[in-house]
Amino acid sequence: MGETNVSANLKGTGAIDANKDNPALQLDITGSVVQGKDTQDVNLNVRIVDGIIYYNDGTGWKGEKLSDVAGMAESGLGSTSGLPVDPSALASGDLSSLSSNPETAAAMKALSELKPSNFLSLVRSDSDGLAQFTLKMDVAKLLADPALMPLFAGMGGLMGGSSGANAPAMTDAQMQQMQAMVGAMFSTATVTFDEYVDPASSDLQRAALAIALPLDSMVGPGAAVNINFDISLSDQGEPVAVEAPENATMMDSTTTQ
Repeated sequence: MGETNVSANLKGTGAIDANKDNPALQLDITGSVVQGKDTQDVNLNVRIVDGIIYYNDGTGWKGEKLSDVAGMAESGLGSTSGLPVDPSALASGDLSSLSSNPETAAAMKALSELKPSNFLSLVRSDSDGLAQFTLKMDVAKLLADPALMPLFAGMGGLMGGSSGANAPAMTDAQMQQMQAMVGAMFSTATVTFDEYVDPASSDLQRAALAIALPLDSMVGPGAAVNINFDISLSDQGEPVAVEAPENATMMDSTTTQ
């Protein structure tokens, strides 16, 4: 398994202006991705200036209109086959596809009946002058919640459909067995989110997300997906100045690159 495991160590710095009418972003990411004995260096730069998104993956700066990129993303999601809902319609605020699809409606109803207190815990602890809020998700308890049974029924329906139109529907006992099996697969999974807040200003100073998903039963012993995302914030409210890179090549979004 050592040659197939993937680990990444990335560090990013930058600035952001979340003005919806004229957003600005400067993001520089460096680090490495290791798969087995192979190491791939990462050096990625992104800028958003005056409605243009510029990016450089080491091959030179390229640019596209931000509106074109957003349009392509929405179009791509909207044309994705096999989904029970139209993502592009959801993006525009049209929720009719949710209620008109029985499986999706059942799933939404199931999610609305979940009790967060059954699988989420929130603890505050103060240190170094900051208030630390730690949110932990018990993945095993979430997956075992009876309210999620309709979701597993939907999964059973998709599996039955892939087996042919005449495939028998899953019984309640089979769905319960599937739910228990999925819960056991991720019994040691953990999701933790930490926020560090300045009590005086209520400004968010730091946020950290840690996800650990074991894949032993699906891939092999020791296999897992581990994600750690840690961001520190400073100078909130200060003006952000982002400059467009020189000699950037503008890409035509209507042409396959």
